[in-house]
Amino acid sequence: MVKRLSVVLSTALLATLAASAGAQATQSENPVELGIDAVIASTVGSSPNFTQISIPDAEFRIGFFVSHDLSIEPRAGVASISGGGSTFTTYNGELGLLYHFTHSERPGTGVYVRPFAGFSGASGGGNDTQTHIGIGLGTKIPFAERLATRLEANYGHSFSTGSSTGGNVIGASIGLSFFTR
Repeated sequence: MVKRLSVVLSTALLATLAASAGAQATQSENPVELGIDAVIASTVGSSPNFTQISIPDAEFRIGFFVSHDLSIEPRAGVASISGGGSTFTTYNGELGLLYHFTHSERPGTGVYVRPFAGFSGASGGGNDTQTHIGIGLGTKIPFAERLATRLEANYGHSFSTGSSTGGNVIGASIGLSFFTR
């Protein structure tokens, strides 16, 4: 229960920071990017190996542009399964910093790099939360006035906890982004 409360408080803090950044971005007329992705990820160099495919992924992202070439992007997700008197819940949160190499007046255009840090965990049948860091390289391809396709390849490392081993993950995603301006 304490870990669940910690996760909720961490997510609330992340949302508050994101809202603050969003308010600053809105004041300077910078757009906000809303998006969701389909993801494939696979562990490398650890046992047991696994591959995860999520269409769409169980998290939502919001990008707050600080300038034309820099945005702050929190992500969060929760999934819960109940049945037979038991409940299993997974949760995750992540904060990324996108540097856009294309200096365009139009958001959602060009190549970017995204270093990130976050946490993921599960409760029910054993509780565990792992932290991770990583980096992604991607591109945004506009296809309508405020819409873009987003493609990304990324690498992440999860740190060991008392009950889980750490590991490396290579992933790829394809997503849809909507821009407020």
